Amino acid sequence: MSPFTWLPGLAADSLSAIASALASVSPLNQAGYRIAVTGLQRSGKTVFVTSFVHALLHAKDAPVEAFPFFPWRERVREVELQDIPGLPAFPYRDRLADLLAEPPHWPAPTEGLSAVRVRLRLAPAARLDRRLLEPQTLHLDLIDYPGEWLLDLPLLSLDYEEWSAEMEELANAGKRTALSVQWSAQARALDPAAKEDPFALAHIGSAYVDYLKRCRSEGLSFLQPGRFLGGTAPLETLFFPLSRARSSRSGTNGAALARRYEAYRKLVRRFYEQVFGRLRRQVLLVDLLTALQQGQESFADLALATRTVVEAFEDLRHPLAKVLPIGRLDRLSLVATKADHITSGQLNNLVGLLRDMLGEPFMRANARQSGLLAIASVRATAQVTRLWQGEAMQFLRGVPRGRSDAVEVRPGEIPGQIPDRGSWPGFVFNIRDFEPPRLGAPFEKPLPHINLDKVLQSLIA
Repeated sequence: MSPFTWLPGLAADSLSAIASALASVSPLNQAGYRIAVTGLQRSGKTVFVTSFVHALLHAKDAPVEAFPFFPWRERVREVELQDIPGLPAFPYRDRLADLLAEPPHWPAPTEGLSAVRVRLRLAPAARLDRRLLEPQTLHLDLIDYPGEWLLDLPLLSLDYEEWSAEMEELANAGKRTALSVQWSAQARALDPAAKEDPFALAHIGSAYVDYLKRCRSEGLSFLQPGRFLGGTAPLETLFFPLSRARSSRSGTNGAALARRYEAYRKLVRRFYEQVFGRLRRQVLLVDLLTALQQGQESFADLALATRTVVEAFEDLRHPLAKVLPIGRLDRLSLVATKADHITSGQLNNLVGLLRDMLGEPFMRANARQSGLLAIASVRATAQVTRLWQGEAMQFLRGVPRGRSDAVEVRPGEIPGQIPDRGSWPGFVFNIRDFEPPRLGAPFEKPLPHINLDKVLQSLIA
């Protein structure tokens, strides 16, 4: 058994099963789109998948304005929700029930990789003689996987010493300096040239995992290894940064850390070659607004994580494309979530902020394959106009998290590009978390949203 069977989707047997399921070929009378959805912490991935699936199931009978982009509207005869053979099922019905409960509540996040299929039975296109053809089957597959997995992509191009140096430098800056005190003190006391001490390595490794979790609770996003943030790792698999462990002899603490790092990296590489490379349409969700509210350091850390992930998408794609036809990323939709937390006049600025985070070189190089959007998977607020000191101003009306009564708030001005360090104190944000809207069950039309249909459009149009 692999020492990393605790990592969802990484164990050798799980990898083989997932890769086999993704490699299956549909019959000739079937077509489809496979869409992978991921996001970093707090990005709303579970709500996105739930709302997206619900919209696909009900768009054909809903008013056009409820989900404008649905190109099969006039041809759909039947819609069915299915599991994807060989893949863990996304808990759509349970998560939808949370949103439609009385009172409603945001669903718990999913863990590991899961999937769901929306099967459409379509009448033949009008230009064909429908008497000669059976209805066509179209599969829309959504593959949900944790954003933390993306943070491991850069490890594929770094050896243990290089990775250790980067992580140690990061740990000595900003908020991380205080958060890293415990594990870094223990790591400094470890002799990398001494005989391998499994107990000491487990103790320091556990302290490093605690450090990563504390960083996440403080609003930091660039955390490696990403998979250490989920599940419970067997102590004998833990590793941590120790750049002093260069060229350690076999049987030493330093050699053990390097060996564990390489074992982890080998399984990560296998995941991205056998699974990730087959996901040619990807949605990356980013919660810019929470990071803005938390301040300059949290936003800068999210920017670092997002740029690293996007660059790793590119770095991984090209070598694989030379040898594997599956190793190509056809479409990447980069999505700023929680657009209902700001007024409509600020949406363009939110997209501009995401564009600035990614950088113009990336946008120019990937203009045909990448789309930028600001969305709300489930709209929790309404926009209202009020007179303020004789001027008409836009406010948001919604129920703040943990309350039962609605309030009206002005979220502040969202910058259209990343503020420089000296400008941050001049921005005052009032980004609130809101409870879901009270919709009631059954709700047989797309959930209220902002631009959710445009994600589908960016991926297939």
